[in-house]
Amino acid sequence: MNNSDFETIDLKSLFSIFKRQSRLLFATIVLFLVVALGYIFITTPTYTASTLVIVDTSRKNILDEDTFATNSSTDNARLESEVEILKSDAVALETIRRLGLIQDPEFGPKLGTVGKLKVALGLSSSSSSAPAMVNDALSRFRNSVSVRRRGLTYVLAISATSADRDKAAVIANGLSKTYIDLQVQSKVNAALGSRDVLQNQLEAARDRLAASEDQLDTYIDTNLERLERESGSTAIAQLRETLADSSSRIAQIEDRQSQAQALLVSGDWSSLADELNDQALTALNAQRAQLAARLSDADPQSQTGIDLQNGLDRLTQSLAERGQASVSGLQAEISQIETQTSAVRDTIRTELLSGDLSSATLAEIFALQQEADIAQRQYSTLLSRMRDLEAQALVQVADSRIVSEAIAPRAASFPNRKLILSAALILALAVGVGLALLNEYFLGGITSTSQLGNVVPARVAGAIPLIELKPEQLSIADNIIDEPLSVYAESVRKLRAVIDRAAMDRKTEGALVIMITSSIPAEGKTSLSLALARTYALAGKSTLLIDADLRKPMIHRQLGLEPQRGFLEYLRDPQNVGDDESFYDADPKSHLGTILGRQRADVPTDQLLLSNTFESLMRNSRSAMDVVIVDTSPLVPVVDARYIAPYADIALEVVRFGVTGQGDLRNSYTQITESVRPGVPVLTVLNLDEGTTRGYRYDGYYADYTTS
Repeated sequence: MNNSDFETIDLKSLFSIFKRQSRLLFATIVLFLVVALGYIFITTPTYTASTLVIVDTSRKNILDEDTFATNSSTDNARLESEVEILKSDAVALETIRRLGLIQDPEFGPKLGTVGKLKVALGLSSSSSSAPAMVNDALSRFRNSVSVRRRGLTYVLAISATSADRDKAAVIANGLSKTYIDLQVQSKVNAALGSRDVLQNQLEAARDRLAASEDQLDTYIDTNLERLERESGSTAIAQLRETLADSSSRIAQIEDRQSQAQALLVSGDWSSLADELNDQALTALNAQRAQLAARLSDADPQSQTGIDLQNGLDRLTQSLAERGQASVSGLQAEISQIETQTSAVRDTIRTELLSGDLSSATLAEIFALQQEADIAQRQYSTLLSRMRDLEAQALVQVADSRIVSEAIAPRAASFPNRKLILSAALILALAVGVGLALLNEYFLGGITSTSQLGNVVPARVAGAIPLIELKPEQLSIADNIIDEPLSVYAESVRKLRAVIDRAAMDRKTEGALVIMITSSIPAEGKTSLSLALARTYALAGKSTLLIDADLRKPMIHRQLGLEPQRGFLEYLRDPQNVGDDESFYDADPKSHLGTILGRQRADVPTDQLLLSNTFESLMRNSRSAMDVVIVDTSPLVPVVDARYIAPYADIALEVVRFGVTGQGDLRNSYTQITESVRPGVPVLTVLNLDEGTTRGYRYDGYYADYTTS
């Protein structure tokens, strides 16, 4: 398999990966769904209710029939502004106050785990200050409500979330109504604020108007004789006399009013009647005097005395009311005379302006007249606008209105079971796929030949099934002899066929040297070496099996042999092995020659494998045999196999099902490819495969073949 094949992953290989990792995928999905279901069941459901409010961006004035057009840009800004106002603390705090949410268990102050621990240790008080309670309620209220504009419409959706479905509707509606009420109140306050500003200016305008009128009247009064002479009008003289008479009458009436008011306050009814010359007051005062005389002769505790006292009180009240009415009459008389005086002054102004006055006099009078007119217009304008603002403050309407009140929702908005389960399933699939690929290519053991081919770019020679070792057997390799038609024996023969095909292009002469190794110990390479060697021997090939695992020789045990000296001793001292060459023996069950080890190496073995003795042995074996199989030590923990690899025509790496780590496998593959001669095929085989369908198919096929 070349690198391009290794780097390419098609749908079929992906499907195979997911099939191999189906347990991990299923476990991941189940785990995520269980967590999601647990979260759904332990989470308190919350309900969301929404109120729809529409905002009218046009300017509204009930007192003005004219309408004002708006444009989309200002409308968008206005709507976004209304959204921010709805989110403001002022609206939230007023809603909290109206709904009493500070005392609500859901929005009121709560103690967390840390707070409860502090209270238990006496480090803090369980009571919260008023500002802290308000801030806590405000924070929870903010988290429970949301305001958003519906698309590009003029509709705002005000949503509230609560554990109580009815409370959610109450909060949404309460927030909407509070917002509208505050909107109206804001417009009223704006109108009244403008009115207050105008009222301050109105006082100044009134003073300016009075001052301008007084200046004109003072000018005319002071210069009336001169003006009369300049104009030569007899009417002005008559009007001047009328004005003087009116002023005298006003002074007299004001004097009488002052004296009458003093007598009224003191209760001198007789003098008040004489001052006002009021017959009704005189009659009432006479009746009061009679009742007072009768009361003085009667017993105050008797019924007669009580009745007389009540009558006297009523007459006194009548006298006070009549006296106040008479005094008010004097004030009305003064106002009437002042009105007449004002009319006389206006007539004098008209006569003067229409008369034959000098230019200087006309200019002076005209300037004073214009000042008075301007002050009059300013005062009238301010007064009219102030009254308009007062009227507007009374008839303000909201720019927003509720178009759909919130109702208690039937279903909880959170947790959204369908959404959570769907998200959990999607996330589980994503995580499961990631874990499956991670386990396939980096972490997990090898569980199939296709996975083995994906991990390292070496040809997969096959898979050797896992079978049970029988009590009478020393090695699984005994099945090659004991059960030659078993699945195990057939799998080894398939392995031999792949090896023979790979060795067809070898360039060396003599025996086919097959090096069998593994990444780590206990992967079954020794048993497979013996089984493969027996297969070649049964096929009529002169075969030699060399136990070159000097660190832990095991072939002699699987053959049931105990050599006097082993291969290690031969390499260390080839002269003292003896004539019998006891490290060489025959397989008791086949025509297989073996070079056996006996004990573990207690010295570095690299020198032995690089020695002339080992080289001579391999050269002689190649010339004397048809097949030489070398069982070496594992690649990852020790270095021995790297020194044997240059002698091999075929390198076979044994990978144990579900045990060999992918990192170790890649590491060992790199080592062996760097150690063998260029062009030497490197094969892999999956050993102790736990799959069962392969055996079933072979047994079925063999049974059909034998019975046909």
